[in-house]
Amino acid sequence: MIKKLLKPSNLPILLTAPYFILCLLFLVFPLTAVVISGFGHGLGSMRAVLTKPIYVKSLLNSLTLSTMVTIEASVLGATLALFWVKRIIKDNWFLSILNFAANNGGITLAFAIIATLGSSGFLTLLLKAFGINLYPGFNIVSLTGLNLAYLCFLVPYMALLFMPAAGCLKKEWWESAQILGSNKLRYILKVAGPVLLPSFLSSACLVFLTSLGTYATAYAISGNNVDLITIHIGALIQTSILKMTDAYTLSFLLFIIMLIFIFIYQNVNLKAGRWLR
Repeated sequence: MIKKLLKPSNLPILLTAPYFILCLLFLVFPLTAVVISGFGHGLGSMRAVLTKPIYVKSLLNSLTLSTMVTIEASVLGATLALFWVKRIIKDNWFLSILNFAANNGGITLAFAIIATLGSSGFLTLLLKAFGINLYPGFNIVSLTGLNLAYLCFLVPYMALLFMPAAGCLKKEWWESAQILGSNKLRYILKVAGPVLLPSFLSSACLVFLTSLGTYATAYAISGNNVDLITIHIGALIQTSILKMTDAYTLSFLLFIIMLIFIFIYQNVNLKAGRWLR
């Protein structure tokens, strides 16, 4: 029996089996439990959540923050990618910095932000010595503070996502456009723009999803002082046994929103894939 399982033809299945087991344990089973528990009272559970002002406010705050961060990070990240893509081969240290920054979220980033821009942070005290007072005009425990924190890892994340598409722009295309009498603006609008737009939109979708689902960074910086959907879900699960249905329903609502953007990402990414092959 063991010899049959260890046949070379079965090796790919055996090697991928642990991955599928992990997916079942940490993705499929939890999602199934969320759907069943969230609709314990049918659509009444969803109606009850969407009629509570505190939950609606947290959802609107999360969507507003994610939208702002996505616009800012997408523009800055795409600009970085376009500027550095031709230099990456020689200056590969910059790619290492992008990788480090894109994966440096969570508690570590929150501590760095607080130590830098908190009320007693290094930069705050340094600016105060020069007569510039950040506080009380600026508050890190706010949507503005979280926006700044999210940009620290989502800008390099966007740059990494967009860099393959930026690298697909060929020098010959610009030279051909010049021969045909095109100027720089017309080349961008007619050639570079249509090529890069699908990849830009698909990358922006991933940035939005990452921002919407971020929990550790937001909670470490603000605790329960900023109303975000992820923070509310975590607070309900940790402290309120009687409101677990609300937590499951909010989780399912968040999942539906993410599913919509994943669908958009997949459709846009199909168009982007034509230029990445």
